[in-house]
Amino acid sequence: GPDFVLFGATHTGRDVAPLVASAMKTGLTADCTQLYVDDFKDSGKILYQVRPAFGGNILATIVTPEHRPIMSTVREGVMRLPEQGLDRKPDITTFKAKVQPEWIRSKFLSTVAKASPVNFQTASTIVSGGAGVGSRENFKLIFDLAHALGAEVGASRAAVDFGFVDKERQIGQTGSVVRPKLYIACGISGSVQHRAGMEDSAKIVAINTDPDAPIFGIAHMGIVGDMKEVIPTMIKYLKEEAE
Repeated sequence: GPDFVLFGATHTGRDVAPLVASAMKTGLTADCTQLYVDDFKDSGKILYQVRPAFGGNILATIVTPEHRPIMSTVREGVMRLPEQGLDRKPDITTFKAKVQPEWIRSKFLSTVAKASPVNFQTASTIVSGGAGVGSRENFKLIFDLAHALGAEVGASRAAVDFGFVDKERQIGQTGSVVRPKLYIACGISGSVQHRAGMEDSAKIVAINTDPDAPIFGIAHMGIVGDMKEVIPTMIKYLKEEAE
């Protein structure tokens, strides 16, 4: 059988993975943000599974030295897409499950879509705000800039905890992992937890009043200033360019 089994950390993956792991009498590491294969003592090659722990304050590395298969669920956006190998032909096995009607314990009666769902994975540009935004009212500036750029709106954990914006927009270890072409961080100090969710963005622009903020350490371009002054100037320029 396989040494490793990976599931997407989706609603279905989170339901199915623990059931399969229990049936196989093996372990399962949920919501992994990094996976890599390396030697482990006398066990040979083994899968190292990294995930946030203790409320996202640390990263825990988990190994399964004895039981097989090693099983993990992986967050969307964590894995880089490999280059397509045209000479590779994977074996695809189709399994038809025979589900009895009496096995079904729940039914979907209806589905109501959100008015404007957050979709980071297809966004080429993301504008994010942090605790430095100051208030939910000030966060409207983040939305205004995102609208001018045709971008998605994100946030740091601190901004979510302060109630500036909904949790579905959180980016970082305990939120979404993103890799847009352009990431604009406004009022975000740049904690390790937040950087883990966006540091692989192609271009990073940081706006912060603190010139020593850690976010400037990974930014390709930095603006030291008050976002309440910088963002309106940016929006004005974008509108003039569009005319």
